[in-house]
Amino acid sequence: MNTQFLKDTENIFAIAAVIFILIQVVQAITTTLLITVLSKIYSQISRSRQPLQWWTRAIIFSIALLMLLINSLIQVGIWATSFVMIGQFTNYRDAFYHSAVNFASLGYGDIVMDSPWRLLGALEAISGILMLGLATATPSNVFSRLMRLERGG
Repeated sequence: MNTQFLKDTENIFAIAAVIFILIQVVQAITTTLLITVLSKIYSQISRSRQPLQWWTRAIIFSIALLMLLINSLIQVGIWATSFVMIGQFTNYRDAFYHSAVNFASLGYGDIVMDSPWRLLGALEAISGILMLGLATATPSNVFSRLMRLERGG
């Protein structure tokens, strides 16, 4: 087995681990912030005992979606910054585009990092699947809570 390959792979996994921990912190902070904001809104709605207007539901749902979008863009930005820092991109725009394609698991392949750094792209895709999966559950939860509030619960 090529010892340089093993050393490169270890370094890449170490870099990916640091990035993954950082984006988990971002995910935790933004999710906690979203829960805090929505809890206050839900509490005010419950206390008012007024029926929910369609536009109120739309605003609440939009707040949740906007916060999730910002969360994902921050995570893509962290990966992009890492790609620039390791020297795979000279401009941030290309790094951000490449990162967004990886994070969303689109895999266009129009921009490819040098070997052995390509492995980071695959690890970002795994990260994106996990983080977007967590984000996907949130609108469903918001919708369920709004329905309960609509029924007076």
